Parts: sequence; C-alpha cells; structure tokens
Amino acid sequence: MIKASEFTLNTAWALKEMLAEIFSADHVTVVIGESDVAVAFSELPFDHLLFTGSTSVGRSVMRAAAKNLTPVTLELGGKSPALIGPDYPIKIAAERIAFGKCLNAGQTCIAPDYVLCPQHHLNAFVNHFSSAVSRMYPTMATNPDYSAIVNSRQFNRICGYLDDARSQGAQLLEINPAEENFSGCLKMPVWLVLNPSETMMVMQEEIFGPILPIITYQKISEAINYINNHPYPLALYYFEEDRKKIKHLINHTRSGGVCINDTLRHVVVDDMPFGGIGQSGMGEYHGKEGFLTFSKARSIFETGRINTSFLAWPPYGRSIHRWLYKFLFR
Repeated sequence: MIKASEFTLNTAWALKEMLAEIFSADHVTVVIGESDVAVAFSELPFDHLLFTGSTSVGRSVMRAAAKNLTPVTLELGGKSPALIGPDYPIKIAAERIAFGKCLNAGQTCIAPDYVLCPQHHLNAFVNHFSSAVSRMYPTMATNPDYSAIVNSRQFNRICGYLDDARSQGAQLLEINPAEENFSGCLKMPVWLVLNPSETMMVMQEEIFGPILPIITYQKISEAINYINNHPYPLALYYFEEDRKKIKHLINHTRSGGVCINDTLRHVVVDDMPFGGIGQSGMGEYHGKEGFLTFSKARSIFETGRINTSFLAWPPYGRSIHRWLYKFLFR
C-alpha cells in the first residue's frame, strides 16, 4: 500500500492509474488523501512501514506505528553538508555542488544543504558557483529545466527563510542570470547566504529549496567539528583527493551515506544501501538491503529421526553430564 503525498496530487493520480493497469488492488494499492488519511494510514497494523519525508513528520509516523509495534524505515533528509578540502580544485567543486543544489530546485532529500568552504576560496567559490548555475540555467522563470517550488505553502516557507537571514544580517546573493521577474509564479532564483549564524532558520531547518548557505573555515578540523556538533545528515559530500584525508573524514564523522567528489550520485547506485541515521532516519533500502528490509527471516529448526538430546536431560549429575561439561567448558 502506497500513501502518496497530498502535495503532489497529479503525480499521485498518475501513479495510481499506471499501477492499476498492471496490478490488482489486493497486490498494489495507491491511497490518496490529506493529512488525516496519512495519520490513519500510519496507524494500520502493517508488517513494515517505510516513510520518506521530514524529520518532524517522521516522528509522528513512528509514534503512530508504535501502537501496533510496526517496524519502520524512515528516510528523513536533514542538513547534508558539502565540505570542500583546502586543496581541492574549487571550480570543479562549485560546479558539482551547483548541479546537486539546483536539481529540482533543491527539493530533494539529499540536496547539499550548506557548504563548508575554505576561507581563502570563498570568493572563488561564489564566482564559480554563480557561473555554473548560469550555464546550466541561462533562464529560470520559463525554463522547463528549472523546477518550480511544489506549492505556495513551501514557497512562502522558503521566502521566510530568506527574510529571516536578511533581518539577522546575512549577506544574500541572488543568482538570476537573465534578470527575470519571478512575480506571479512559484519559481525563484538561486540564493547564496554568506556569513550565516546558527540562529538563522537556514541553519536550523532543512532548506529543501534553492538556498545555499556558505560557512567558511580555517582548518579542516574546524569543519569536521562543525559537522559532528550537529545532527547526523542523510548525505555527506566531501571534495578531496588525498586518500588519507578521505579516510580520516569517514572515520571521524557519521552520516547516512558519503559521496566523495560529487553530489547526489551515490543514491542512484541501486545495489548500495541507502538510508539515514539519527535524525536523518533509520534503516536502509535499495538492492539486496531493500529486499531484506521488507522481509522477515523466519528461522526453522527440525530434529532428525536420530536424536541424542535425551542425553542432556535430567536428572543431572550422571557421568554423561560430567563428560559434556568437560567437553563443552574445558
């Protein structure tokens, strides 16, 4: 049973109609409805429940499933950092981060949520990132390659993040290559947020939109400490060519997954487990792990016709027991 998002009804109905052409309703069923339907759905006594969405809603799903002790797999997203090593080619890093951030206008669970950039590369990163976005999306407002925000509620939420950052003194840089007017539509340009503080909403909440805060660091240890002082992310992106430094980062951080020198691509490796940890989720799926997630290993033991277990039966203290004790515990 699939409960489709109430925010994407056209996609939900298309999915329902496509699957109905192939599967009978007692094999695959798509449920469509608002939040009350989602609550009722989560309270059903399933053998297993997988949820993809925000951390806050994930908590509600887990509470509802707990009534039936239904095991859950939660894929929740979070604030996935992109850490650029001090010696990594900044142009390459900026281009790959731009692709990961702008795909679906940042509305993916593994979108780079913020960048940890060496202080001496900040200006270069801003310039290369802006150029990369402009090459990929020379126009935005009417460009079918550039996605709109899914609905007005989410659009207003993202605009609220920008207003909050601006009111707290952040430097906002708009990337609008054709200098278009976005009024009257749910599309918005890409925004860079420089010098964000921890109190800003862009650093407190998962952005899920085309906003990219940039935090600078002097030493790589500062950046690693920053990651470790925050909830574990669903994805961790590290741009570095030194194998020892890569191993050090992997051994000294925790995240759902790690992608080295790129963004997003790890999720399309279908035989590699995908999932979160901590506030970014629990459990994993894809490939073999997905099969195991939705399966229950049922152990079966059968005693053969020749059975010597009676030798261990009471009353105890017989010679066979003394021999077994010496054999097993010598």
